[in-house]
Amino acid sequence: MNISEKFIFPAKEVSSIDSLAINDENLSGFILMKRAAEFSFDSTLKKYPNTKSFLVFCGIGNNAGDGYLFASHAIKKGLSASVVYLASPKNLKGDALKAFVELKMLGAKVIPWTKECDFDADIIVDAIFGIGLNRIVEGDYLECIKAINEIKKTVIALDIPSGLCANTGQQKEVAIKAEITFTFVGKKIGMYLESGPDCCGQVSFSNLLIQEKNFQTAKPSVEIVNDALRNKILRKRSKTSHKGNYGHVLIVGGNNGMGGAARIAAEAAIRSGAGLVSVITRPENVNLITRLRPEIMCYAADHKLSNLKALIEKVDVIAIGPGLGIDDWAHQLYAEIMTSEQPLIMDADALNILSLDPIQRGNWILTPHPGEAAKLISKSTTQIQSDRLTSLEEIINQYQATVILKGNNTLVGNMNRIPYMINAGNPGMASAGMGDLLTGLTAGLMAQYSNHDYCQIAALAAFIHAKAGDQAALNGQRGLIATDLLCELRTLLNP
Repeated sequence: MNISEKFIFPAKEVSSIDSLAINDENLSGFILMKRAAEFSFDSTLKKYPNTKSFLVFCGIGNNAGDGYLFASHAIKKGLSASVVYLASPKNLKGDALKAFVELKMLGAKVIPWTKECDFDADIIVDAIFGIGLNRIVEGDYLECIKAINEIKKTVIALDIPSGLCANTGQQKEVAIKAEITFTFVGKKIGMYLESGPDCCGQVSFSNLLIQEKNFQTAKPSVEIVNDALRNKILRKRSKTSHKGNYGHVLIVGGNNGMGGAARIAAEAAIRSGAGLVSVITRPENVNLITRLRPEIMCYAADHKLSNLKALIEKVDVIAIGPGLGIDDWAHQLYAEIMTSEQPLIMDADALNILSLDPIQRGNWILTPHPGEAAKLISKSTTQIQSDRLTSLEEIINQYQATVILKGNNTLVGNMNRIPYMINAGNPGMASAGMGDLLTGLTAGLMAQYSNHDYCQIAALAAFIHAKAGDQAALNGQRGLIATDLLCELRTLLNP
């Protein structure tokens, strides 16, 4: 995968890449604009082959130019294309003006926006604002975007949905809700944060044939995890290997009524390929877990932990939190585990307990969802979600940890590199037990690949978890449960 596909950038870096290409490759901005329009138009017809008519909404900058050229392609193809402008073409400059002139030479219908706009077209094309928007949407623009969002038509966006901040993913009062966004030169980070995914719909990308060397000096926001990382780490096993080669995982959790959480985590660990998996849980959960999954070794923990200390010290990785609770029993187990020097995976109530007395420790992975992340750095969940990259960085720095910040487009990072992003998963995974499964999967991979970079292991676990969710959701997202993912893991773990 090349640089332009692999990384996601801030808006200013995309603009710099664009400028470098124009100067270094002796290109004109108008050539790149033509490539953008051609890519988006051709891709639209492939996706919607029965389309007969387009209604294109244009602003005043280069994004408007993309829209005018898109309409030109439609007319040349013998299709109907009308353009509604929100800024007078008399004020167009540079490449956008060239694009308008080219369209007018084809005899296109170009009219100003009014409240009485006729939306009679198969597809609505958004080319109102580009990535440079830095103000609140208001006036006719606000009115128009709201009207587009209210109609029951297919909407596509060129480069970025109008009204969406290219850096934060926040809506500037309102933003277009597109079914597909065709984005150019570089992927913009705001498309993957906060409101970005809902506004963008499916993202289709083209680097417009810009040479890779023009991407090499750009500073990306995140790196997208793909199968290259999976293939790099998950090599074929030696024919002479045995279970001792693949690590011993300990899952700690399963308080009263929550034995299922520990069981899901433990089964995910053993399904990940760990050689041995043990569970420390409430006495009443032991029979349940061993009956459902006899390959797992289960140990009862009451308030006397002396008989478990030897087990804790001999395992290779400890995952604590699934179903742990926050009562005295949970706090006692937590305190005992924190004296261990083994690598830790921290989830759920282990994170809630940690937030009460923050410490730093290098050899651990924290796996918070937004609510747990908020407790870890004393913020609100809304603040976490409004700036996920900064929130990730703050947790990493405060706890000296590798962190999996769960959610749409899960982020994974530590202090040694730019964050990873998991551009997979689906809303069907918003159900109980999914986090427990990720915890067990992460612990299992850590046990097998203890010499690898923690961030890569965490990113791989989150990637496989998300891909398993997507495969399990092929029969429908609603009603998807965590244990549905277990049977998908083996295929994904054996590339």
